[in-house]
Amino acid sequence: MIVTNVANLARQVALNSKFEQALEFLRREGWRGQADGTLPIDGDLVYGMLQSYMTKLPQETVPFEGHHKYIDIQYLIEGKETIYWTQTAGLTPTTPYDAAKDIWFSRAPIGDATPIVLTPGQLVVLFPEDAHAPTHCAGAPVFVRKIVIKVAA
Repeated sequence: MIVTNVANLARQVALNSKFEQALEFLRREGWRGQADGTLPIDGDLVYGMLQSYMTKLPQETVPFEGHHKYIDIQYLIEGKETIYWTQTAGLTPTTPYDAAKDIWFSRAPIGDATPIVLTPGQLVVLFPEDAHAPTHCAGAPVFVRKIVIKVAA
C-alpha cells in the first residue's frame, strides 16, 4: 500500500511501467468534468472509474474488498474519505471472488484495520494483498468525488 499525493507518485511507483500511464492520465486532468463511469486509458491494462457518493458512518464490522488482477489507485477529487486497510492474509471471503468483476468481499472489524483519511489531491495505491473498505466518512458524512485508476497487476 502507498498513501501519497500526485507529486510523489512517479518515484514511488516506478516498479510497474503501467503506473506511468495512470500518472500521466491524472496529470492531464481533462477527465475532471466528465460524468461518473468508466474512462479508457489503455484498454484492459489501465482504465479509470469516476465515482460520486456520500460517505457513510462506519459500523463495528464493515465489508472489505480485494482484487486479484488489478491494483487500485484511488485519487480523491472532492470531499474527505476514510478507507480502512488491512492485509488480505487472514481474511475469509464472505462473497466469493468474481473473476468478471475482479472483486471479492469479506467482513472484518474496523478495530483491526488501519484508517486512511484522504483529502482532495491525495491518493492511495492498493495492491492485491491490500484489502480495503472505502466510502466511509472522516467525521460527518460528506459528498465525495474520486477516480479509481485500475492498473493490471
